[in-house]
Amino acid sequence: MELLMETLSKWGFLGLFLSAFASNVIPYSTIPYLVFIAPLLPHFTGFELLYAILSLAVGATLGKLVVYFIGRSFGRIKRISNYTWSTTRFFTRHQKQVFILTLLVAASPIPDDVFYIPIGTMGYSVVKYTIALFIGKLIVSILTYIYGASMAFLLEGIGSMPIYLSIPISIIVTIILYWIIGKIDWNNVENVFIEKGSLMAFIYVLNSIIYIISELASKFIMLFKKIIARR
Repeated sequence: MELLMETLSKWGFLGLFLSAFASNVIPYSTIPYLVFIAPLLPHFTGFELLYAILSLAVGATLGKLVVYFIGRSFGRIKRISNYTWSTTRFFTRHQKQVFILTLLVAASPIPDDVFYIPIGTMGYSVVKYTIALFIGKLIVSILTYIYGASMAFLLEGIGSMPIYLSIPISIIVTIILYWIIGKIDWNNVENVFIEKGSLMAFIYVLNSIIYIISELASKFIMLFKKIIARR
């Protein structure tokens, strides 16, 4: 932990900014930078914590602005614009909901470029997009701090676990959560959202999470039975 904080102190808040920017600037990439940031944020206090959260939010926002302009350039390419036509048509018809959708998607750790590329393609207001995006990324950064603080409290506080164990365990738990999120078919989520609305898309996500967890649990049970059988 001391080595991580020492490295972070050398880069300062610029390191947080760059990690957030680099993880968000590549379209359809799922670099789980928050996995490693979450255990570190609880060790910031006062204005340092505020600067850390703002650095993450600004870096992520600028990264997704690049994705927006990539989507906007797609609108000028006929073949690609035809490919995203159905999604773009939906967003064009429901422009009032685009701001809320952008904010909510940015505030969650889901792969969000499936939404942002078509939003750029339709030529949605870059000012409104940036404001919604920044608010959302600010929220997800705050939630990351809350999550990291909760994990630290459970592992280091209640569990009386040393930091050199709590940090790796926290990272492993977070990676598992990210893996579950990554296993969801977000293209189908997008299609359900377009065809049936946000409620059905939310239900689809919940059902997918339950199915993934049950499949994971069954695999662990089978593995456990095999280990016992060998003994």
